[in-house]
Amino acid sequence: MSIRLIPTPQRCTLLSSDTCISENTPVILQTPDDDARLIAAAKKLFAHVETRKGAYALYSANFFASRYEFGRSEGYLLWIRSDTLSLCADDARGLFYGMQTIRQWMRIPERPAVEICDWPELSMRSDYLDMRGIFPKFENVLHFIEEMAEYKFNTLVVEYEDKLPRPRTEFVAEHGALTPEQHRQMMQTAHENFIDIIPLQQTFGHLEYALKLPEYQHLREDPAAPGELCPLRKGAFELACSLIEETAAMHPECQYLHLGCDEVWSLGHSEECRQSGKSRSELAVEYINRLAEKVLSLGKTPIVWHDMFASTRKNGAMVASDDLSVLSKLNKNVIVALWLYSPTRVNSIAPAVIETLNSLGIRTLPCSATRAADGSVYQNYPCVEQRLRNIDVWCDVIRHSRCTGMVNTNWCSTFSLGNPYGLFETSRYTAYYAAERCWNIDADTSDFLGRFLSVYHGVENPKIITGAESRYDYYSSMNSFLPQVTRNVQTARLVSLMYRLEHAVPVNATVFRGDYFAGSEVELCSLRERAEKNYGALGRIEQELKEILPEFLTPEDAALFYESRCYENRLHRRELERILGTSLA
Repeated sequence: MSIRLIPTPQRCTLLSSDTCISENTPVILQTPDDDARLIAAAKKLFAHVETRKGAYALYSANFFASRYEFGRSEGYLLWIRSDTLSLCADDARGLFYGMQTIRQWMRIPERPAVEICDWPELSMRSDYLDMRGIFPKFENVLHFIEEMAEYKFNTLVVEYEDKLPRPRTEFVAEHGALTPEQHRQMMQTAHENFIDIIPLQQTFGHLEYALKLPEYQHLREDPAAPGELCPLRKGAFELACSLIEETAAMHPECQYLHLGCDEVWSLGHSEECRQSGKSRSELAVEYINRLAEKVLSLGKTPIVWHDMFASTRKNGAMVASDDLSVLSKLNKNVIVALWLYSPTRVNSIAPAVIETLNSLGIRTLPCSATRAADGSVYQNYPCVEQRLRNIDVWCDVIRHSRCTGMVNTNWCSTFSLGNPYGLFETSRYTAYYAAERCWNIDADTSDFLGRFLSVYHGVENPKIITGAESRYDYYSSMNSFLPQVTRNVQTARLVSLMYRLEHAVPVNATVFRGDYFAGSEVELCSLRERAEKNYGALGRIEQELKEILPEFLTPEDAALFYESRCYENRLHRRELERILGTSLA
């Protein structure tokens, strides 16, 4: 029998003895000092918890825990046999992650005897919450933060845009902004679950939410580019500093502050930039250095995306589009986050870029994507093969680099004014695959689909074809597993629904025949017959979508998302009804 856990432990030995450890087993939680987070975590697992002072340990009352030095940060040693449980760690995080393993172990019907020696491969293991467009209801965000911790993520990058409650600049979101109390509760939930939140505050590109306002429109690099700031325009740096100060103040415990600084396509177009005589790279580096000094003065480490340093001549294969002497002037406290989402581009570009940056004394942070564009307009669910391969090749690069972390980005849209991607919940499969690889970079993932169905959805002994390729079958197979799902049932329903919506085939592509062959009775009959059948099926899917969206989104976001998926079909249907000269049933 194999044991189904996510992430896969580094070392796991199944023992032959039976166990009787349960929620009712009296346990002793031992910590050097009182730790409310560990006490709460232990009480979620066991009904009877006694606390004592000592080295980090959790053990059944019939067992004496001697001092144990593991020697690995965030690692733990777990031993469960017969009526005895022992969990030891060197630090609070290690003990917490050991308890997350116990949480998953308790869901296994057999509850096998086991010895686990486990530790993380990467020190930063980050999920991503993009709030620029549609994002989960607030109560669901709190749930996900706790859930991320179960899968041993320890960091969450949050791109707030205008959803952060700002007392000074007062950028008001059209809908869905967090209240100060909600933000406080979000930060507290992250703290309770050992999640470090890294705020992402755009300061260069992607500033549509600020530069759309009349009082800031004059700060655009190009009037036709509503999200891109001119670094040399009077008042631009002051706006960025104000945003940085507010963001830092609302995240006092955060070590990092992500400044964005990507995709400033129009940089160099403004009169000020042209008259400066400086290259795009010089403009970018000088501006980012000014931002970095501000962030450092607030006691935080700045992070920026890499693409403004990438060579346009070599398709991003080298950094510093003019020469390395420009990039060498970048403040060495800045961490450069490499976002490369194509498996091929990671293999061909990342090693050289990392080597170049490291040779200049610049630290790098790899970034995969658990959802990205991938040539699909809607992204109703992630393009799973591309996403898993992207994570895999980044892990291959990390093995041979000095990188110690990975951010797994998860986009809600191409940009804030674009068409929304599928809901956050549909990317939990790819996100927790990334969590698996960040924790255990050499884990065998050929059985990941089966483990995910068991751990995340409660499917007992899912019948699937084993092998590496089966990892890609989650979305296509969810409908067949729905009757067996006992956990995260609504998410499973949503995944099944979005897959069916993606593959619904209305007659949109053949409506043109009604005009092209105007007056042809056989063409019109054919269109009418297929349209009534296909639009009828599509209507049932759309009704199911309308009913399920309130589980995941606020009413405003639910209405917006529904329109994003149904509007185009209504347009085609109205045009077809015009051509046919009759309403469709």
